[in-house]
Amino acid sequence: MKRLFVKIKPASVLLLLKDTQQQWYPSKLARSSNSSYVHTVNLLSKLRKGGIVLLEKKGKQNYYRLTDKGAQLAILLEDFVKKCDAIEQEQKASRQEAEKQPSSQAQPPAQQAPTKPAEPEKKAA
Repeated sequence: MKRLFVKIKPASVLLLLKDTQQQWYPSKLARSSNSSYVHTVNLLSKLRKGGIVLLEKKGKQNYYRLTDKGAQLAILLEDFVKKCDAIEQEQKASRQEAEKQPSSQAQPPAQQAPTKPAEPEKKAA
């Protein structure tokens, strides 16, 4: 369900950045979100231009963190993803329940091909 509304890799990057206990640099985000490094760097650039993430340089390393606006978006996205997951679980449970219950409607018999009348047997001479 969530794939219908959300691009998985950008959403996973945003949700990973929500974890402020870690220092997120591009290659770590790429590994954790199962994305390529180039894709992740391009995404971070777009998020930075949109005011969603901040770049912090420490020596040669670039670290990223969410801005206040980005943190709000990440919370909303996380809530949306949880609701989508709940809907999927409900659908799965109802499908499993339907499979367990015997069908109340009788299935129509399979159509059979008309049979030819039997030919009389020929006697061998």
